[in-house]
Amino acid sequence: MRFKHYKFSLFRKNRQQFYISIFDEKRTGFGLADRLKGMISLYAYCKIKNISFRSQFTYPFDLLQFLMPNQYDWQLKDGEKSPYSSDVRMLIVQGEDSPWRLTRLKTKKQVHTYINRDYLSIFNHKYGVSYGWGELFHELFKPTPQLEKKLNKHLNVIAVPYVACQLRFMSLLGDFKEYKMPPLPENERKALVDECTNIILNLRKQCEKPILVASDSITFLQHISQFENIITFPDKTVHIDCIGNEDDNVYMKPFIDFFLLSKADKIYNIVVGEMYPSEFPLYAAKINNVPFERIRETTA
Repeated sequence: MRFKHYKFSLFRKNRQQFYISIFDEKRTGFGLADRLKGMISLYAYCKIKNISFRSQFTYPFDLLQFLMPNQYDWQLKDGEKSPYSSDVRMLIVQGEDSPWRLTRLKTKKQVHTYINRDYLSIFNHKYGVSYGWGELFHELFKPTPQLEKKLNKHLNVIAVPYVACQLRFMSLLGDFKEYKMPPLPENERKALVDECTNIILNLRKQCEKPILVASDSITFLQHISQFENIITFPDKTVHIDCIGNEDDNVYMKPFIDFFLLSKADKIYNIVVGEMYPSEFPLYAAKINNVPFERIRETTA
């Protein structure tokens, strides 16, 4: 991969050293939460080692459309990223790869990194620091004016303290294609929707607050919105690792959900049957240290 995508050169060009977190069309990056986990892990490592950190998040959208630098400028400037193989070490730390490929690397070259895991607790332990995920998130990111405007519009609709439920159906309800997950038969879809609905309505009784429901299924959001004190914003959602060339508003939806979840009094992740135990709401909770609970039911 290194020689396929870089210009060949026998000699270094004396480029400044950066560790660059990359999400582009050359490799899958998993979902939004995974990508943010990877960026924050690499930023934490760079902060510990006093190395400059940059990010190139350009596929299937440019991250700068939705998140902009806050206290630390991670934006990659023109000319900073070397195109020459002699200047670069490629590092892939994805899936279940351990962080030791990163921590054992000794180089003065630029390190172009595909990373999508949270190694913060490992780095804290190894290097004797105590970084919080939310702390580093706020150092790196703030919403763009475009995203901030949409968030404020949604928060004005909610207007009261709320708890939040998040549900990750993937392709089970037939809303969109995700990897190789087949949709459920119609009767099983109904049973799944009914069980998830009952869980949310029971939570509504316990919490005595409005419940914001966030989900990757517009079908479920449209269904649950009929109930009193249930708040939804049922816009189209896709998995960003599976579908490209969508409208900006579609790609904005997970960012809106992420920030709305982070402002709740508590977040629940509901998992029934074959649904996915998403880390998206867990990491939304970490932004502002919101209490988080996962509710699991084995069958629909």
